[in-house]
Order: sequence, then C-alpha cells, then structure tokens
Amino acid sequence: MKKQLLILCCALGGMISAQQSTLIINNYSSYDYHGQLMATPLGSCYPMVSIGYPAVPNQLIVPALSDYELPSYSDGLANGISTFLVQTSGTNTAMPRIPSHPTLSPTGVISLNTNWRHTKFQMYFAGTNTPVSSGGTSVPETYFNANLGDGTNSCFSGPSNISTIYGDAEWFTISSGGTQYTYIQIF
Repeated sequence: MKKQLLILCCALGGMISAQQSTLIINNYSSYDYHGQLMATPLGSCYPMVSIGYPAVPNQLIVPALSDYELPSYSDGLANGISTFLVQTSGTNTAMPRIPSHPTLSPTGVISLNTNWRHTKFQMYFAGTNTPVSSGGTSVPETYFNANLGDGTNSCFSGPSNISTIYGDAEWFTISSGGTQYTYIQIF
C-alpha cells in the first residue's frame, strides 16, 4: 500500500511540474508586440500548442507600454484568443481547438504536458501595421524582430535575450508558491 501511494504521489508530482505556466508579456517599449507563441514539452516538439502559427490574423498583439497575462490555455477566450492550434505529432496537421476544449483545461493532457517555449515576434510602430524598420517604411529589412525562447527545445532556434538599437527583449521562467510564470519582457 505504501509503495502504491508513493508511486501515485511521484506521478502526480511529475504532472504538476510539467504543467503549463502562466504566460506574462510585459511590453515596456514604445512599439507594439506582434507575435506567435509556441508551447511544447521539455525536450520534444510534440504535442505543440501555438497561438497564431503560421501567421496573421491569429498573432497575439500586446500594445506599447502594456502587459498581457494568460494563466492557462482555458483562459484564452477571456484574454483575446479564440483558437489555439494543437499538433500532436510531426505527421499530423495542427487542429484548431477552442480554449474550452477538454485537452486544454488545466488538468487536460495537453496542458499537463506542455509549457511555453518560444516566440517569433516583430515590433510595430504603436497603433499601426507598420513594422519597425528603416525610416518607418515597410521595407523588407525590419530591425526589431526575433526568435526568442527558453533554449530548451531543439524545434525552435532563438536565444533567451536579444539586444538591438531599437530595443531589448528577454525570456525567463520563475516559480513562486508552486506556480510557474513564463515572462517575455520587451524594453
């Protein structure tokens, strides 16, 4: 009986430690963040949950000098996300899932096995659809964009911090009171 209880506690502890963290984006810059976000298990590409992948219109926008918080996938609708894309393997296509889908609930199989790992973003002049680029025009070379992540997943490339003449960005995760928080901060 003790052995079974120990096994059960270890299994529950493993699930809790793998649970999705609260995503917080602090945009301290004078530009709007337009980004795609991806969540995967540690060291694996699948299952993958994404916001706005492959591109517009589902990208997340965090206006200049503001912040964004997503406690869990199931809170997506209340936080401006109507659909997540969930891909369970490299051979399966990504399926749209509403935030209230059972697998995206805080105790759902996807939520328990994924965490935020990566963002691909572009900064735009505040309140416009014009990327930060040479002279404020929409020329191909843009100057404040990046792949940024926690560095633990080989599926995505990108450092945990970047620095440009237009601004800086960093990615980090902390734990407090048994809850994980993943931060993207843009300065």
